[in-house]
Amino acid sequence: MRSTARTTTAVRALIGLGVAAGFALAAPAVALADPLGCARTPNGSGDTITCTAGIPAGQVLTGTAGGDIVTVTGGVLAGTVDTAGGNDRIQVTGTAGTTGAVGGPGGVGTSTHPAGFAGAAGSAGGVGGLAVASTGVINAGDGTDVVTVTGGAGGAGGSGGTGGTGILGGAGGAGGVGGAGGAGGLGSFGSVQGGLGMDTLTVTGGAGGTSGLGSAGGASGPSAGTGGVGGVGGAGGVGGIAVGSSGTVSGGDAIDTITVTGGVGAPGRAGGLGGCGHGGGAGGFGGVGGAGGIGSSGTVNGDAGNDIVKVVGGLGGLGGAAGKGGNGMDPGQIGGAGGGGGAGGAGGVGNSGSVSGGLGDDSVTVTGGKGGYGGTGGTGGTGCQPGAGGAGGAGGTLGAGGVGSSGTVVGGGGTDTIATTNGVSGGNGVIGIAGGNVLTCGC
Repeated sequence: MRSTARTTTAVRALIGLGVAAGFALAAPAVALADPLGCARTPNGSGDTITCTAGIPAGQVLTGTAGGDIVTVTGGVLAGTVDTAGGNDRIQVTGTAGTTGAVGGPGGVGTSTHPAGFAGAAGSAGGVGGLAVASTGVINAGDGTDVVTVTGGAGGAGGSGGTGGTGILGGAGGAGGVGGAGGAGGLGSFGSVQGGLGMDTLTVTGGAGGTSGLGSAGGASGPSAGTGGVGGVGGAGGVGGIAVGSSGTVSGGDAIDTITVTGGVGAPGRAGGLGGCGHGGGAGGFGGVGGAGGIGSSGTVNGDAGNDIVKVVGGLGGLGGAAGKGGNGMDPGQIGGAGGGGGAGGAGGVGNSGSVSGGLGDDSVTVTGGKGGYGGTGGTGGTGCQPGAGGAGGAGGTLGAGGVGSSGTVVGGGGTDTIATTNGVSGGNGVIGIAGGNVLTCGC
C-alpha cells in the first residue's frame, strides 16, 4: 500500500512535467464527505440518502444527476441539501416535542386534615422542533421534484393526578389539571427552492401536541363534606407556523404546485369527573383547543410558469368536553354541576407576509384556518332523593376563523386568478344534560 506522502509526491511530479511540456494537468477530484449522521445507498437511478441528525450549518449534502431520495430527521437542517439534476424526493421533518409528566395523586385525608389532598397538575409537553433553520437551504435543482418540509409535532401534556379521598367529614380533594400540549414546531425559516422542472413543494407547520386529561376529584368522607372538583382538561397545543418571517419558498421555472399550511391546533382534553359526596363535586372544565398556526409570515413565490400557489392557516382545535358532576352520597344530597366545555381554538392566519404567483398565468389562493368547535358541557351529577340532580354545564364557545391575509397577495405577471378568504368559524358546544335523582345512592 502506498503512503500518502509518496502519492502526493507523484501527483506533484506529474503536474510539474505537464507544466514543463506546456500544458496543465488537473489534480484528481476529491469527493466531499456527507455530513455526520447521513448514509447513502444507490437506488438504481440516484442515491437514497438518510440523515438522522439534521445537517449542521455550513455543511452540504450533494445528490447525484439521477433521482435521489433524501430524508432528514433527528435535528435541524441548518446547512444545504442540493440534489442537482434528476427527479428527486426530499423530506425534512423537525423533531417531536417531549412528553409531559403525569401529575401525582392527592393523598387521602388524615385525622388532623380530614379533607383529601388535591392531585398534582400534569406537566406541559415540549415544543416541536424547527425543520429548516434560517441558514438552511433546499435546492431541488433540475427535474420533476417533490419537496416536503414539516415542523416537529408538539409533545403531549401529562394528565393530572386524581384527588385524594376525604375521611370523617372531610371534603374530597380536587383533581389535578391536565398539562398543556406543546406547540408545534416551525416548518422553515430558510430557503426552499424547486429549481427547473415541474415541482411540488409542500411546507407545513408542526401539529400542536395533545394535552393531558383533567383528573377526577376525590370522594368526601362518609359523614360529611362535598366531593372534590374535577380537574380542568389541558389546553391543546398551538399549531406551528409553516414559513417563518425570514423563510422563502420559490417554485422556479415550469409549472409548480406550492402548498403552505399552518399546523393544526390540538383539541383540548376532557375535564375530570366531580367526586361523589354530601353534595357532589362540580365536573372539571374542558380544555381550550389550540389555535391553528399561521400559514406564512415569510415570502412565497411561484416564480416563472403557470403555478398553483396555496397558503392556508392551520385549523383550530376542538374544545374539550367537560367532566360530569359528582353524585350525591346520602339521601337528600344533591348532585354536582357539570363543568363547562372548553372553547374552540381560533383558526390560523393564512398569510402575514408576501405571496406572489410570479411570471405566468397563476392560481393563487390564500385562506384563513377554520376555527374549532366548542366542547360539550358536562352532565350534571345524580342527586339522592329528595336531593336534586346537578345542572348541566355550558357548552364551550366557538373558535373564530382565521384572517385570510394581513400581508401582501399579488399575481405577478400574466393572467392570474387570486382568491383571499377568511376562515370559517366553528360552532358553540352543546349544553350538558341536567342530572336526575335516584332512590339508591352511593359512590
